[in-house]
Amino acid sequence: MTVNFREALATLSRALSLVLFRAGIFIAGGFMVIIIFAMLLFIFRLGNGASPVVAVVFTLPAVVGGWILSRVLQRFFLFRNRAALLLFFSGCSLPAPGLAAASKEAGRFFPDYSGWLIVNRGLRRTLSAFYRGSKEFPVQPAVPLSKGFSRILDRLAVKPLSQAVLVLAFSRNGTDAQRAVREGLALYLGYGSKSRHLAQQWLWFSASGLAFLFLCLALPNWFIFRSAGAPVSIGLILAAAIAWLLHLAFVVPFVLAGLSSGLLAETRGKTPDPDLCEKLSPLFPDTSSAR
Repeated sequence: MTVNFREALATLSRALSLVLFRAGIFIAGGFMVIIIFAMLLFIFRLGNGASPVVAVVFTLPAVVGGWILSRVLQRFFLFRNRAALLLFFSGCSLPAPGLAAASKEAGRFFPDYSGWLIVNRGLRRTLSAFYRGSKEFPVQPAVPLSKGFSRILDRLAVKPLSQAVLVLAFSRNGTDAQRAVREGLALYLGYGSKSRHLAQQWLWFSASGLAFLFLCLALPNWFIFRSAGAPVSIGLILAAAIAWLLHLAFVVPFVLAGLSSGLLAETRGKTPDPDLCEKLSPLFPDTSSAR
């Protein structure tokens, strides 16, 4: 199965403004990383390369502060941003156009971070158990599970697949978020065999994109840092950090768009098995109890 680039671009275009807005956040984070590494390089040159303890003392607060800021953004903003992105990918009708309406509609499904966290963890745990063929899983696979390296790829693709299942849940246009998630998961388990293989292809694309970004940044950094007499390792670590942020900003939305469009097309017109939905009910507790 080839990667559905054309469908991915069409799906991504529905949320282009949101993708660019989200990319701006990650790019701002990239500038913060550059500032931290510039501080580290300045201290290293100031101490003539003989003060690693001083470098750690000065840069550790900046690193910890950046991590805390990222967690705060995730808890109070980024999770809703991701939910709105998946809502756009689903193509469901909104009461009004614009990012504000999408964010409000996503808030109906996930009014707080705890509900988002519970559902996502439940989806990843359920899909992981499904691919393991766990006896505790309430549904037996309809098709034989992959073996060897393909099975490893299935496990690695659990996270993007769980996001694609959320896109299915949004496309149900229901008022009960938990029921919509169960129906989306039931549709994937019942009819998503092609999407499982598609997820493996997108996983390769994602890894290749990350490697490409790293090489594009690592090679010039290697020459620049070596010419400046600075540790090359700092330049390589900086390249890895920036490449990861660019990957989150541009590659990940494209991967989710392609996988979501493939799963939506494969399950279009299908009806979730009510017995399967009932079996999945204990796996997703009511998020209202977590608020």
